[in-house]
Amino acid sequence: MLPRDPRAQYRVLGLILLLGCGTAFQLRFWNPRKAELAALAERVERAERVNAIAELGDGTLDAMREDLALGERQLAELQRLVPREGEVEAIYEAIAAETQSLGLELVHALPADPVADSTGYFVRQQWALQVEGAYHDVGTLLTRIAGFARLVRPEVDEIVPSRIADSGRQLVHVRFSLETFVLPPEDIPSPEAR
Repeated sequence: MLPRDPRAQYRVLGLILLLGCGTAFQLRFWNPRKAELAALAERVERAERVNAIAELGDGTLDAMREDLALGERQLAELQRLVPREGEVEAIYEAIAAETQSLGLELVHALPADPVADSTGYFVRQQWALQVEGAYHDVGTLLTRIAGFARLVRPEVDEIVPSRIADSGRQLVHVRFSLETFVLPPEDIPSPEAR
């Protein structure tokens, strides 16, 4: 098949090599179908990334809206429970009314000066109270105080026998404290604004 002349053999071999290199070049570097497939793969990858971001965005947006609605509900509840300003008179009147309705004697009621909470979101108001009456009536008073519409936290400091009433019942003298919370005035910046 090959010619016998060495020059002709070199020409045929050069032609075969040239055809092989040309074919390799076309298959490896210049094949339009391969370039088309690469471009298509890149477009598909870009579209998948955009779709994933869009789906993630919808879920995140819905979650953010739910979190915002929950935060608004919690803020409204907090504003209902924690007043904007001190209610010393209203709390004292409510405590006095409860002690009278239960037949207890309000011996001592002294509000302390308000103190800023460690978080800075509230102002704490402490009360020192003493009542005298039947043990179960004092328990009922504490339960009613804890059930006030505003956030009030009672804490019993001391219960000691006091005296025996005319009816023969043993009365107790109870010293307890109350803690109420008030939102700081609007002119004082919150910790986030500092």
